[in-house]
Amino acid sequence: MRDPAAYAAFWADAQREVDAHFGGRSLDRPASATITLDHAHETSALNRYQSIDHNAVDRPLHVFSGTVAPQLIVGSLENRAGPVLSKILEISFRVYDHGLMVLEALSDVTGYLGSEPAEVEQKLDTLQQDAVQTGDALARAVVQMCIDPALELLRKLDESGSILEPPAAEDDAQVRDFGRSMWVTRSLIVDPAEPVAEQAIRHWVKDVATTEFARPPADELVDGERDHLVRWLNYLFVDRSDNGEDARTIMGPGGHFNDQWEALRYAQVFYGVIDRIDSRLSRILAHSATADSRLDLEHLRADLTGLSRRAELIILERQDLAKYLKRAVRLELDAIMSYWDYEQLLETPVKYKVGLCNQRLAELGSRRAARSTMFTDIILLGIAMTSVLATALALTEFGRSVANDPNMAVYDFGRSSIVAWVAGQPADAILVSSGVISALIVLVYLFFRRDNGS
Repeated sequence: MRDPAAYAAFWADAQREVDAHFGGRSLDRPASATITLDHAHETSALNRYQSIDHNAVDRPLHVFSGTVAPQLIVGSLENRAGPVLSKILEISFRVYDHGLMVLEALSDVTGYLGSEPAEVEQKLDTLQQDAVQTGDALARAVVQMCIDPALELLRKLDESGSILEPPAAEDDAQVRDFGRSMWVTRSLIVDPAEPVAEQAIRHWVKDVATTEFARPPADELVDGERDHLVRWLNYLFVDRSDNGEDARTIMGPGGHFNDQWEALRYAQVFYGVIDRIDSRLSRILAHSATADSRLDLEHLRADLTGLSRRAELIILERQDLAKYLKRAVRLELDAIMSYWDYEQLLETPVKYKVGLCNQRLAELGSRRAARSTMFTDIILLGIAMTSVLATALALTEFGRSVANDPNMAVYDFGRSSIVAWVAGQPADAILVSSGVISALIVLVYLFFRRDNGS
């Protein structure tokens, strides 16, 4: 960041405009959505680690965050019905660099499973399916009602274009993915005192691999050896506090599962961003194999360069963030990423593709340089051929003028046999000899060019 003070000042000034737009003073925007710009202060690398109970991150990873009143979203999705949407307690979102948003919706489904063990599995499958569909619908609604208007307003405030990227062109392949969810994870908080708690625990995590566990993870959860399992898409938290707290308190700051929730959020951010970069790199590398025109090559060069730098920046961001995370959060984050095979499935392939991008950029640069060199050589060959003919004709004309003009004799201190011989040649011979010499020059050029190419 070249000017941290100007960067922070922009967000501080923009906060007032955002408040005015979303705070009820806008005629077309309800007041039940709030947005906080989280980069509105300068950062400092000094005097960190003041407490071991909190992260030492001076500035949050997300650029802005917000909450939406559930009734606002539920009202726009009246055609949907399900246990998740009807019991939503809170909807919040965080927008990160690199075009990623994390949406969190907390829903109270207490009593939904009932007390009949035979119905638990079917109800959990229904709940999971409803969570996926509801999550996707909520993401689209939040993007349409909050994210798009906020980005439009921020881009207007960023007159210099130094803070936000301009909107993508309509023909950009990634435009069709804007506002769509990459995946919807499902986190279930279970009260072990519920009559069907054990059946719910075992069915919810039935697909979790057990290679890293001494015992099946469901047994450890049921027996109280662990109180949470964050592995793949279906996450489970066993609340043994017996104090009746809802999900907002349990997962929120100071809550029993706040560290795990925060680690899960970071893990999904880095996984999601790198996954998008990986997909775009694959698509662009495929297109680069068939690009022929100069315009296509220029576009690919710009895309490959931008994505390569973005991938390297994301990897560096994760490494930098790890230094300042609370130890419990970092341990949980590393465990999640390890189970997801993040490095093997995403980071290593992306690094490999970045190397391919650099190689491809070098090839594109060499191809462009070769074309420029060829055009230059053709021009020089043309100049050489015309120069040979012009020199021969000039020599002929000079020799004949000296021989026929007595006034030129005073400047001629000795008769030149070469000039006299050239002057005595017919014009056709001069043209033919000039052509032969030009052909020899072309042959010599082609010989050395082939030798260099091999």
